[in-house]
Amino acid sequence: LLAACPVFASEQAAQWRVVSDKDGIRLEARRIPGERFDELRVTTSLKASPKTVADYLLGKYLDEKNKNISRTFIQRGPDMALWSDVLSTSVATDRCYSMRFERHALANGAMRVTFVSLDYAGRKPMPDCIALRARGEWIMTPTGAGTRLTYASLTDIGGSAPAFLVHRSLASAAVSSVRKVVAGSSGLALPRGIGD
Repeated sequence: LLAACPVFASEQAAQWRVVSDKDGIRLEARRIPGERFDELRVTTSLKASPKTVADYLLGKYLDEKNKNISRTFIQRGPDMALWSDVLSTSVATDRCYSMRFERHALANGAMRVTFVSLDYAGRKPMPDCIALRARGEWIMTPTGAGTRLTYASLTDIGGSAPAFLVHRSLASAAVSSVRKVVAGSSGLALPRGIGD
């Protein structure tokens, strides 16, 4: 199922365009036919091994607190996690979604963690909570110095928020997620404001 998603196989997608490239983190975007928002791709390198990064993604990454998110785990193990989130902000209607992370071992020591949103599991805290849809992957490729990390995501927050605001917010969230994984899997303190 995931292999058929545009974020993984998008022959008709536009070419990647560079949005930003600084501090060793490269952000790219491209249009996907039929989607409201761009697919995003963030790449960087770090010294931790692919397994260490994957362990962090399925471990402490999911446990880190975020003041805007209420999380309930439904199923959890070393290679798969399923949970439900309620995302609340002061300027928009709550977003309710469930998410599945799954780890896959690839050739030559590489690792892949795929993610896909599902219908909200359980009773929604508010009946007007809007479904958020997302799918993507984390690819950890071993290098001589550690890992080449690639994060790809295609997200639709639902609702009718202005596209330019959503684009900026999604891009910022993608880069923040990568910075968080780099710091956390390297045993470093998370960057200031990362939980916001």
